[in-house]
Amino acid sequence: MLGKLKLATIFVIATLICQSSFAAGYPLKLRDARGKQIVIKARPTRIVSLAPNITEILYALGAGNQVVGVTKYCNYPPEAAKKAKVGDMRTSAEAVLALRPDLVLGHAFVNDAIIARLESLHKTVFAMDPKTIEQTVKDIKSIGIIVGQPKKADAIIKKMQAEMAVVKAQRAKKKPKSVLMVIQANPLWAAGPNTFVDEMLKIANAKNVARDARLGFVPFSKELAISRNPDVIIVGARADKDFFLTSPAWKTTRASKTGHVVVINPDLLVRPGPRLAEGLKAIVKSLN
Repeated sequence: MLGKLKLATIFVIATLICQSSFAAGYPLKLRDARGKQIVIKARPTRIVSLAPNITEILYALGAGNQVVGVTKYCNYPPEAAKKAKVGDMRTSAEAVLALRPDLVLGHAFVNDAIIARLESLHKTVFAMDPKTIEQTVKDIKSIGIIVGQPKKADAIIKKMQAEMAVVKAQRAKKKPKSVLMVIQANPLWAAGPNTFVDEMLKIANAKNVARDARLGFVPFSKELAISRNPDVIIVGARADKDFFLTSPAWKTTRASKTGHVVVINPDLLVRPGPRLAEGLKAIVKSLN
């Protein structure tokens, strides 16, 4: 009798597990940023993240316990930094394999070499390469589906979009200001078009000084930037702020003359994840 009860219990548990996987839609078939169809056989329990923004998304979705490995740059939330490290911009395939992941999430361009290597070793890899807020939203949704948290992903997206809509409405009737978003002070690198930073400036009714630069985060002419006389210069470090306030060339700009050289945590601006809405609010605060 006891043996039959034990078998019945095992059967019930197995049935519940199968029903859970079926309800979540596993196996999943999704196309990643490379246009490649990736099959996720079951809810991943051992995930390696190869990019800080992906790590942030996973934790925001409540999937932190499923993460077993990250990069040395994955510092948010703080508990993410305690996970095993698999490298930095250069990832060790051996370190990834040692963690026995059932899923690796990475950046299609930055991690292209390691992705190819891991796939050759029959590891499941899903690649992302968001360049816009819309693509960031899509990635949050995709990761939410993959880890079995689609409703949580929808809630995160809805919150982000609502906060951005409020900012857009508040700034719509304000006088536009010109903003130089600095990635590196000297030599100058700036946020150009086709970036989420450029998009956030538009939402905030601000004019990007590097609007006609090459696409992405790129070198930009110092002379041209100075000639456009930015109202606000946004930097990511105190040392850069000091540079723009004291450099003889930059002291001629409105931003330097009025002290509107503002430090904003760059992670809020250049990591395409849930905290982009916070970055947008920080931009607006600098404009005010």
